[in-house]
Amino acid sequence: MNIVENITRAFKYKGYRSYFFWQFISFIGTWMQNTAQSWLIYKLTGSALFLGAVSFASSMPSLIFAPLSGVVSDRFQRKHILIATQTMCLIQGIILIGLFFTGIINKWHILILALFLGIANSFDVTARQTFIPLLVSKDDLLNAIALNSSMFNAARIVGPAIAGILIATYGEGPCFILNVISYIPIILFLIFVSAKEQLIKKIASPFSQMKEGILFAWQTTPIKYLLLMVGTVSFWGMSFSSLLPIFSDQILHRGAKGLGMLLGSSGIGAVIGGLFLASRQNVIGIKKNIAFASITFSICLFIFAHSHSFLLSTIVLSIIGFCFMIINAGSNTAMQAISPDHLRGRIVGLYSTMFMGMFPIGSLVLGYLANKLTVPYAVSIGAMVCLCMGIYFSFQVNNLTKETKDLIELRSNITVTLES
Repeated sequence: MNIVENITRAFKYKGYRSYFFWQFISFIGTWMQNTAQSWLIYKLTGSALFLGAVSFASSMPSLIFAPLSGVVSDRFQRKHILIATQTMCLIQGIILIGLFFTGIINKWHILILALFLGIANSFDVTARQTFIPLLVSKDDLLNAIALNSSMFNAARIVGPAIAGILIATYGEGPCFILNVISYIPIILFLIFVSAKEQLIKKIASPFSQMKEGILFAWQTTPIKYLLLMVGTVSFWGMSFSSLLPIFSDQILHRGAKGLGMLLGSSGIGAVIGGLFLASRQNVIGIKKNIAFASITFSICLFIFAHSHSFLLSTIVLSIIGFCFMIINAGSNTAMQAISPDHLRGRIVGLYSTMFMGMFPIGSLVLGYLANKLTVPYAVSIGAMVCLCMGIYFSFQVNNLTKETKDLIELRSNITVTLES
């Protein structure tokens, strides 16, 4: 098997190929809307605090609903959940278009719509991640998850780049329209796709199931440390992205096109990171990669905070994107590999809580610090916290790797016994 065939193993499944492609189209639209919305907020307010507030509103529901979303994904057909959440996203986009083109849109409209979209996404992310095992075999699951992460970040390159050109030429409106159109194919795909039926058990109450998932994560040391790592980097690290319009306009003096290029360079690094993960055959040893990536991420974030060179900023952002992909998708795949099938939705729900739920609080905190101090110093504080976490995690790597190997071997032995 050559390197391309190895990286794209999951594409041999027709359902996954279609799912991958239509998600890609939808995510391009989503990133176009996100970029246009950030620029519109910046035009309306010029406030770092309000940029952080909108990021908070769009991601805060994940902190509340993501643990519940794992229970929902384990109790109901994930296909039906995705149809509902994607339809909610479509409705949000239509309302945004109506407000924008009637000329009555203001910052509070955007804040409320961001909150609505955040509620939909808090259930969508978990259902989307746990739908993948219904399209591929267990042997190709880790490859499929890594490819999905690469696809998401490839959309981060294409979407903002297109949005930057459209905003500079025609304004924000076309980005909002194209986003709405992008939801239609994925909704139709989900309606007609044939996927494996998941085993659904509704014996326990939803809150008992949630408690079961939390206890499993807390008592499983590798999962506990991975969740802590993802939460720290999301809160103190990636929340700097809500301030990118200010970096692009006031510090680097590149405007809307520069914002698209900055987001795109981060996306390029993330795609490369995803392909690196997709090339791996298993998750044993991946924590060493996560530890190294967390330290490199922190150093590059500090450099970016103080850079006045657009070229240097794009270079370090691509490294930041690569490292974040290793931390984020690497942790996701490791946790899914460790988790038993009947708990997968709840573990992914907890992962979504740390990944998406910590981001809004971090955005709000960094927006506040940026107002009180300066934008570069606020981001520098976040970089230092991430560095401390990376160093601490590095000291735990050997024990975590050994425990992960033992858990995966134990699960494999249990599976063989049940199938015998």
